[in-house]
Amino acid sequence: MTKENLQKELKEKVKEGVKPSKIKKSRSAEPIGLTPPVPPLQRSKSNEPFTDPKYPYTTLISQQEELDKLKKETQAKSDTIALLRKKIGELEKIPPRPLLVDQLKEKQQEIEALRKQGEDSAQQIENLREQLAQKSTELSTLKQEQSALLDTNLTLKHQALKD
Repeated sequence: MTKENLQKELKEKVKEGVKPSKIKKSRSAEPIGLTPPVPPLQRSKSNEPFTDPKYPYTTLISQQEELDKLKKETQAKSDTIALLRKKIGELEKIPPRPLLVDQLKEKQQEIEALRKQGEDSAQQIENLREQLAQKSTELSTLKQEQSALLDTNLTLKHQALKD
């Protein structure tokens, strides 16, 4: 400790009628004037219902207050629900707007036109498949005929070479 700190400590401890020589000097490493750490604050329990078996009446009162609070909340929520249901009923009674009805009709017509085009396209695809099958059979018969003709032609040339 420094000399100044020691003098301050002595001045704090010195009282009238006490000799400074009778005061014990502090040899602690901690500086003077520090307060001990403050314990963490605890949450107040005043909002919790009072439940002491020695005082049943007080417990009943706190439970009644809690019950009244819950009833008010329930009433407010049921009023809100009733208002929302009433608003939904009013909205359901309003006929749809003419513009929306017109747009709906247009979209339905477009869908019907696309459906018809799809059916026509399906028919066209089926026709093309049939034509492809016919061409395929014609091609295979021509191939067989050409192959047979080539075979006969080759046998004739072979015969001619032998002779």
